[in-house]
Amino acid sequence: MTLAIIVSDRCTKELTEYLQMLQPDLEIQVWPNINNPSAVEYAVLWKQPRNVLANFKNLKAVTSLGAGTDFITNDPALPAKIPVHRIVTPFLKQKMAQYVLAYVLHDYRELNTYSVQQQNTLWKVNDLPPKIIGFLGLGSIGKFVAEKFLDLGFETIAYTHNSNDEAIACFHGEEGLKHVMEKSDYIVCLLPLTNHTKGLLNKQRFAYCTKKPLLIQAGRGEQLVEDDLIQALDKGIIKQAVIDVFAIEPLPKEHVFWGRKDISITPHNSARSDNQQTAKEIHQWLKSQINNSSVQP
Repeated sequence: MTLAIIVSDRCTKELTEYLQMLQPDLEIQVWPNINNPSAVEYAVLWKQPRNVLANFKNLKAVTSLGAGTDFITNDPALPAKIPVHRIVTPFLKQKMAQYVLAYVLHDYRELNTYSVQQQNTLWKVNDLPPKIIGFLGLGSIGKFVAEKFLDLGFETIAYTHNSNDEAIACFHGEEGLKHVMEKSDYIVCLLPLTNHTKGLLNKQRFAYCTKKPLLIQAGRGEQLVEDDLIQALDKGIIKQAVIDVFAIEPLPKEHVFWGRKDISITPHNSARSDNQQTAKEIHQWLKSQINNSSVQP
């Protein structure tokens, strides 16, 4: 069995070593040093060069290195009907929860305000009224993060395509999206990128907001209409935006977001999994592919 690892934005040496330990007989070719593309049956992908998959004529299945798969499914060289897997490790979900909690709690507990009060030797206790956390998307990652807020006593609601949850109130369709954005003090986008979610965060949806929320965008870059967000911030419809994903990455140095005090930028690092857990998930995925092949007629 031959596996290609095609990852464009990080070193995969440690991941490869863990995989080799788990499966010593696995032949691994790491992009760009693919010496025998015709031997490749499986591939681990993350932002692979467009059309590079056309080189692998015997490809049977692919997996994303992380939770996103849009860069795979949108690749015109992806063979028709080929299985596309994604990897969501416990570590990845924990990292996303830490990321969202850090920004929400920093704002909710008014830590910047207390820092200013300290500089001014001012002793003043500020009230902490109840706040609502609204999630756009309640998949395996969104549900994990939302449950952490429930544990901390926040009211948590969610906009989903059609799923429901026993503990978290879910709302569907455009009216459901409107309800979540109207009621939320914090809006957390963890949606996948689909035809339905592309451009979802736009002028129309920002106009639904009535509570000047803090927006945390950790879904996919193309879900956000950037000019519409700038307008919403300028008008005070959105109080603050935390953005981890962008339509163009790395974010160009001349981009207007860099100079905005009401936008916090992170370099798409909200939830990267660790190599050891990822290697185990890839190993299990490869085993499942072998088992599926053995039972097919």
